[in-house]
Amino acid sequence: MSYPKQTINLFNFNYPYFKLDNKTVKVGTFFSGIGSPEMAFKRLKENGIIENYNPVFFCEIDKFAIKSYCAIHGKSPSDNLGSITEVDGSKIPYADIWIGGFPCQDISIAGVRRGFDFNSNTRSSLGWKMIQFLREVKEQPKVVIFENVAAITQSKMRRTLDLFKKDLEDLGYSLYDNVLCALDYNTPQNRERYFLIAIKGKYLYHFPERKRLKLRLKDLLEKEIDPDLILSEKVPFDLESFVKNKSYDKNSKLCCRNLKNKKKKYIIDLYRFIEGKNYCGRDTSSRYNQTARLWSMNGYCPTLTANSTEDTSKMIIYRDNCFFVKKISPLESWRLMGFRDEDFYKAKNTGISNRQLFKQAGNSIATNVIYHILKNLF
Repeated sequence: MSYPKQTINLFNFNYPYFKLDNKTVKVGTFFSGIGSPEMAFKRLKENGIIENYNPVFFCEIDKFAIKSYCAIHGKSPSDNLGSITEVDGSKIPYADIWIGGFPCQDISIAGVRRGFDFNSNTRSSLGWKMIQFLREVKEQPKVVIFENVAAITQSKMRRTLDLFKKDLEDLGYSLYDNVLCALDYNTPQNRERYFLIAIKGKYLYHFPERKRLKLRLKDLLEKEIDPDLILSEKVPFDLESFVKNKSYDKNSKLCCRNLKNKKKKYIIDLYRFIEGKNYCGRDTSSRYNQTARLWSMNGYCPTLTANSTEDTSKMIIYRDNCFFVKKISPLESWRLMGFRDEDFYKAKNTGISNRQLFKQAGNSIATNVIYHILKNLF
């Protein structure tokens, strides 16, 4: 599916480029999750692009995400504004930049698509609260960034999106939007997301250029694989000789049986695996394409989601002259969102379950993408 790329309004063409002061950037996030924008600011500081940053507030309702956020970023629950439905906009402390990835359930193709109209009372309509707060705060932020699924640009949602953007323009913001994919910013995950950049005043902004994908899924896998994550028997196979002797064609397949139920089979397409394709097999016990696909360790993974990452990210591994199939681990899912191992363990050590850790990864903004978006503001 193709999505619209950034276009420059002719009226904006002569605007000066916007540049944020890089001394100490005050940051506020809504629908904060585990704080991927804050992680991006940390990297901006480490790389010398900004001198410092101060996360003056975050806004999150999920009790497990709050625990992880505080553990990772060294913050207190008192820094949390709480449920966005109960926030008094006039009391929000000033921040130079607001960032919010508002709920996508009612916009996503995978959801019921009830939309995000202002009066719809859907979860996705909570994005309008940020616009309400812009009217209520004593001093508006210089930049506001919104993130959501790419489906928000489709015809069913376009009218509401246009109204959303018009409200921001009426508040004096210049707008720039685009759909970016994590694959284009050195993240081996096929994650397309819509970004809307609102800049107070008449300024020009360009989205970051695409970067070459250097990492593959295998680069982010744990060295020691938890046996509980292995789904299939290990099938010995001399892949080097198989390739060297050109013994394969488009019909070359390999079967691995499920460890717990021998009737369940994983069919590995050797031709696609050798040719470097991203999905190279099928879980024959699954009825749906999304959960049936097996992803090659030499490629990238599909979009991580809040609820089905374990089912949709089964991968084909070749190690020690054996083929087998494994599930993604919680740590691997965090790596695929751009978080460091130390951050993962800070969250895990609070006692949060693997299910919640998967959910937190799936709900996040890809750190590499938001990093490059922010970098272009400085």
